[in-house]
Amino acid sequence: MKTQQPLPPQQLFSVAHFLDFGARYSIDYHFPGLGITPAANSARTVMRGYVDELTLPSGILATCSDLQVIEPWHSTSLGCAPLYILVVLEGNVQLNLNGKAWRVQAGMALATHLGEQQVLRACHQSDERLVTVSLALPAAGAAVHPAVAAHVSAWQQLGPLTTAWPVASYVLGGLRQALLHTTTPLARQLTLEGALLQLLGQQMHENATNNANLRGERLRLEQVRMILETAPEQPHTLEALARTAAMSTASLRSKFRQAYGDSVFNYLRDCRLALARRYLLEGDSVQEAAWKAGYAHATNFATAFRRRYGIAPSDVHPVQ
Repeated sequence: MKTQQPLPPQQLFSVAHFLDFGARYSIDYHFPGLGITPAANSARTVMRGYVDELTLPSGILATCSDLQVIEPWHSTSLGCAPLYILVVLEGNVQLNLNGKAWRVQAGMALATHLGEQQVLRACHQSDERLVTVSLALPAAGAAVHPAVAAHVSAWQQLGPLTTAWPVASYVLGGLRQALLHTTTPLARQLTLEGALLQLLGQQMHENATNNANLRGERLRLEQVRMILETAPEQPHTLEALARTAAMSTASLRSKFRQAYGDSVFNYLRDCRLALARRYLLEGDSVQEAAWKAGYAHATNFATAFRRRYGIAPSDVHPVQ
């Protein structure tokens, strides 16, 4: 096992850096502000901060990063990983897994698996600071410690295989310590290795304890989610949605976020924006797309659209 170096000082990352990273980890990066050919802007700086990649003794691939976003960017997973865990220490990450939106905020983790039938897309806006730790189990055939493989196998049997949850404070503290420049390479390795096992153990315990009770509740929450996704243009109220879920408005707020990694109305907003984007691609005007997606004011829609996609709705061109 090669010796890991201390975390590097801040540096500037160009499009070329991310294209290289994507080639090594099977990730497709897109920078909407730079057009459809990012290679033509390979020298353009899109991020500053640091990224540290290391292989833990157990065989898990870990990536620690502290980045300031300069250019908005989107990413799409192209490879396979039986287990992928993302922990957000600062900022928030907007994800989409097979059409389902997730927002992982500071202090939360998301665990899932990646493959041809499970594609992860992420969206990051400019001027954001993102401090994250990601842990990935390599695809089948890689050398992984038997204890970790057993943990992952048990996790897969419990299900559901995509969950987001608040991380215990002692785990977050250890991860923050691992990202300090003063932390030695060996201490960083051990901290990340322990954090992986603690994250797996925490999620397995929650699943085992709550699985039976969550089945009926999860079905009702899924009904609410489907209402938002299939009819986002409707004037939904929290009270009406809570009646559908057979729970109080406070319970719906907290349980929806726990189940899907986002609030009810943030999820609704993302569904409305996705619907509006579809109308724009079909040739509707900005005003028409906003109205048909449930927005009363085009200016509010334009602001939300730019924040979500990194471009103005007027810059979306119809698909011929």
